[in-house]
Amino acid sequence: MAMKARFSSQQQPVKVVESDGVAYVFICLNEIQGTEEYPDMGDNPTKEIYYEYDYNEICGPSSELPISDIQENPERYLDYSYSKQDPNNLEQRISALEQEQAQMNSIFEEVVNSEI
Repeated sequence: MAMKARFSSQQQPVKVVESDGVAYVFICLNEIQGTEEYPDMGDNPTKEIYYEYDYNEICGPSSELPISDIQENPERYLDYSYSKQDPNNLEQRISALEQEQAQMNSIFEEVVNSEI
């Protein structure tokens, strides 16, 4: 799930670390550079530059993560989280999505008809 993250140095858009068959993917997009002041022991406050990003961490088996697509299209993966897919559960998920779609269609029709 995307969040904001601050760093003291610039980050690359995608960093992948692989270990023992597991990939750790770090996504940093939409850099904003800023300065923050902190109280100091002397008379002058300490100023530090920071780099803030829209950030996501993805962790999963290297063989199951779309690593090359993440590297090519990181913006698509800011809200992505890996979850192992249970093939038996796909039918339930499709059914639930179809029900949600029908509810959304009904709500949409109500809104459109109420404006007429």
